Amino acid sequence: MSEQSQKCPKLDRNHSPKYEQIFSKAIIDPFPGSFTINDANGRIVWWNAYYRDVILGLPESELAGYEAMKVFHPDDRALAFEKMSNILAHGVEETAEGRVLLHGGPEYQWRMLSGSRIMIEGEPFVVAIGIEITERKRFEAINTFRLNLLDRAETSSVETLLRATLEEAERLTESRIGFCHFTGDDQLTLSRQVLSGKMYRQFQAVEEEPAHPPLNTPELWADALLNRSPVVLNNNAGLRHLFKLPAGHPDIQRTLVVPVMRGDTVQAIVGVAEKPYDYDDNDVRLVGTLADFAWDIVARKRAELSEQKIQEVLLQAQKMELIGQLAGGIAHDFNNMLGVILGNVELAMLHPALDQSLQNNLKMILKAVERSAELTTQLLAFSRKQAVMPVVLDLNTMVERMLSMLRGLVGDQITLVWIPESHNTPVKIDPVQIDLILGNLTVNARDAITGSGKISIETRNISVDKQACAAGHPCKLPGEYVMLVLTDTGSGIAKKDLPHIFEPFFTTKEKDQGAGMGLSTVYGIIKQNKGFIDCQSEPGQGTAFNIYLPKHRGYADPDDSSVPLPSESRGKETVLIVEDEPDILSLCKLMLENNGYAVLTASTPLEAIRITRQYAEKIHILMTDVIMPEMNGCELARKLQLIRPDIKTLYMSGYTSDIIAQEGVLEEGVGFISKPFSLSALTKKVDELLSGEG
Repeated sequence: MSEQSQKCPKLDRNHSPKYEQIFSKAIIDPFPGSFTINDANGRIVWWNAYYRDVILGLPESELAGYEAMKVFHPDDRALAFEKMSNILAHGVEETAEGRVLLHGGPEYQWRMLSGSRIMIEGEPFVVAIGIEITERKRFEAINTFRLNLLDRAETSSVETLLRATLEEAERLTESRIGFCHFTGDDQLTLSRQVLSGKMYRQFQAVEEEPAHPPLNTPELWADALLNRSPVVLNNNAGLRHLFKLPAGHPDIQRTLVVPVMRGDTVQAIVGVAEKPYDYDDNDVRLVGTLADFAWDIVARKRAELSEQKIQEVLLQAQKMELIGQLAGGIAHDFNNMLGVILGNVELAMLHPALDQSLQNNLKMILKAVERSAELTTQLLAFSRKQAVMPVVLDLNTMVERMLSMLRGLVGDQITLVWIPESHNTPVKIDPVQIDLILGNLTVNARDAITGSGKISIETRNISVDKQACAAGHPCKLPGEYVMLVLTDTGSGIAKKDLPHIFEPFFTTKEKDQGAGMGLSTVYGIIKQNKGFIDCQSEPGQGTAFNIYLPKHRGYADPDDSSVPLPSESRGKETVLIVEDEPDILSLCKLMLENNGYAVLTASTPLEAIRITRQYAEKIHILMTDVIMPEMNGCELARKLQLIRPDIKTLYMSGYTSDIIAQEGVLEEGVGFISKPFSLSALTKKVDELLSGEG
């Protein structure tokens, strides 16, 4: 409604019965929603029947001067006040979504509210209209949750998925309790129960096991089982007279349970309880929708787990954080320093007048730097979150590079035996993931050995055919595999624990001696790389882990330092280097210029943007550090692509940060190189990127 310039009489419901009848009855009251006019102090001076009867539920005599803010949910009042103040001060129209209490609460509706200012005799008023959008908000919430649950389905356990569903049902129905009960074969007994996170945490502090009434308890859940229909109890006198609830369990005054049906069978009941006001048909539909959708995922996962004989499978593992973000930041600076040393040593070794003695000294420095860089990378593998960067490598070579560190992990009393396959063992995997697999399995094997013992690491090339897969071979798909076997002479794993060893946070170690994420990390890595893992163990007889990774065809070692650089420098391409560390910036410039590239340099992202706009010729590659002041490298790359859409990006970093993982540096036209890097690695990466291979 636009601001009125003409003079109008002040709003007064007693001012003119004629106007009241015309406007209120003919226009305002039939409006399918709320209508109010509020004065500058936030008090209601005009309203319609909907607002009076549905929103406030007060008699006509009590509405004049009612504070408009009181109808809003406490969590939404600040937003409503801000919108109203803006309307009054600036005359703008505002639209917002918020919760409006019904009859003073706690029940509420979601409403879409629109407000505008009118001037009457020089005084400002706010005209507000609102329509109910509760069902739309619930639909949006359910759809968002559905997509979220689908995303989590592959990497979460059955219990985790159900708990998330119960917590969403609690939130959307304003309940304090959420529960799910699996039915037994007789449809009357409880085979398993899952509680919402809030209830689960409450019972963790109670010694008594959380128990619930039998599923055929009268007045409670029997109708859900017998009639296959939802049950709503809004007038319970409490459950304690029906069943002895465990200590700490709240009294239940209101309950809603929904049977989960598949065919004619009730497979579970899902329920919520203790809503501040009565449950209604909307709550029944909401809980039923959530339960049915979640159960489809749960049923599929239970079938998968039954086939694999593992109760809960982690398909994509989280990495153990043994060092944390602090170590990552320190290593970033450390790798920068190593990069300066490495680059300068390599450039010095190219000097034609260098005598042999000095050449040997520089080689020793170079070897020490490379070893330091390897150790830093191996340590960071336990703490950093990274974008997976698979490359083709020889598994034997990777294990051999790790042996020194692994021997340091196991100590002097344990013998580490290495039995490599005599032929090439090519696989395509992120080298950091190999570090994680070997590190976690070796630490577990070490901890299982008391006193002296032996750990063996072996590689083999094997072929698995269809008959072997059908007969129960760990590899579910036929093909060629590289097998990594790690065995120990430790205490072994108890039979009851063996099905759970890949579950996150499951551990048989003493408290504070293990987080239970090591084997779940290994399991997730293997599955991520389309491999398989099998564990064989007997108490007192040791343990063997058999890992099967798909054998890669067309093998070539990308880390082979003997691979020569391109015979001819390109000499025509321009690289823009952005690095806030001066020594690294100048070193990279020198490296690329020595190989025929034209190089532009910038020490800040803003300087890089200015250069990009002013430089007349084509810039082929942006080579940028990831962590910088002003903005990170990913943000800089996006800005430069708006100026030069065909520019390619090469990220460099001392560690792979969360930013890289989130932004996805491995898409087409984007490359990544870890600091510290050698002259050959840099020129090779730039050449690959320009050729469309990096």
